[in-house]
Amino acid sequence: MRVAYERSKAVVLRAVPKGCRLARHVVAWKRVVLEHPALELMRADGRANMAALIEVIAVQQDPASRTWRTTWAWVAERLGVHEDSVGRMIRRLKDWGLLAVVATGRSARYTPRATGKKQGEAPVYALTVPAPPVPAPTPTEKTEEEAAVSVDINVGPVPPEGVCSPPHARESLSPKDAAAPRPSAKAAAQRREIQAALAQRTAPLWPAHATVQPSRVGAPRSDWKQAYRWAGLEIQHHALVLRRITTAYVVSVAKTHFRAGWSVADVLHALDWAPNGHRYPHDAATGITHPGAWFAARLRAWTHQDGTPHRSPDQRAAAEAEQRRAEAVAAAARRTARQAAGEATAGGVAVRSAEVARVDGRPFRVRWAAQIAAGAAAARSLQG
Repeated sequence: MRVAYERSKAVVLRAVPKGCRLARHVVAWKRVVLEHPALELMRADGRANMAALIEVIAVQQDPASRTWRTTWAWVAERLGVHEDSVGRMIRRLKDWGLLAVVATGRSARYTPRATGKKQGEAPVYALTVPAPPVPAPTPTEKTEEEAAVSVDINVGPVPPEGVCSPPHARESLSPKDAAAPRPSAKAAAQRREIQAALAQRTAPLWPAHATVQPSRVGAPRSDWKQAYRWAGLEIQHHALVLRRITTAYVVSVAKTHFRAGWSVADVLHALDWAPNGHRYPHDAATGITHPGAWFAARLRAWTHQDGTPHRSPDQRAAAEAEQRRAEAVAAAARRTARQAAGEATAGGVAVRSAEVARVDGRPFRVRWAAQIAAGAAAARSLQG
């Protein structure tokens, strides 16, 4: 009965704050949340947790009443975060005007005994969006004097030809005088696509130390594009700064190295280490204004003058391991040859080499006496 009352239309509309309205559909609500400007100012991990919470709300919400009823503990267990983090994210959504409290939750120990209930009560939230501003009324008629004043104020005289300032005259203006660039809707959509793809990641999209190529020989172009995209998303999963650019741009920069046999781990290694083995003094977390140019510059350091990539760290490690394996095989072959050459047979009696004698565990005097006896026996057999 309590749940039906809290989800009734009158109760839900009463909880909607001033300046907001109830969301028409969960899809429209998700679009407003993901396009909120404050979301871009959050850290990458915070944006990922917020995107996961939005998906949970979209799945659990009641379409009829546009309400969401759950507990912080269940959401925290589902997202793998602490309950305090869930509370902070819900508080942010309320401050942004995207959630409204219809009914607060209550723990089981605070439930009155007179009710006969022994379980806690989950809070109920309403999905809201900011209401559009009401346009100011426009006057229907203006006098000739008002029209002349408005024209004089808003429209200036057209300057004659040759009076306009040249383009370089704007150099005296400060960058602060210019308007801030508006965020691109396409770039925001691409960032949301990356975050959605990485939010659904339950396992590595591409093995870290595997070459980026399809598993079958003669694969079509679509398989190559899919392999490159998975590898690019895996790079963006580890390098958070690269989530600010598109996956297609990441692939276009790293494709030459992928074709040369580089792996995802090699590309991530090149972001922090120079080819001479020195680590870069600054990390890839702060202070990067243009992530695409920074990513291209880090990989360009691992490229020869002719445009071919250097040997990757994995390729170097594999070559060194193969060299050590070949040296071990050659050493074993030389040891076997020395043992065969040291076993000189004389009349069917084998003369043990010094190397084999060192392996013998008997005392030196015993081994020396045995060698003298063997030599004397060989001499007697030759004289007889």
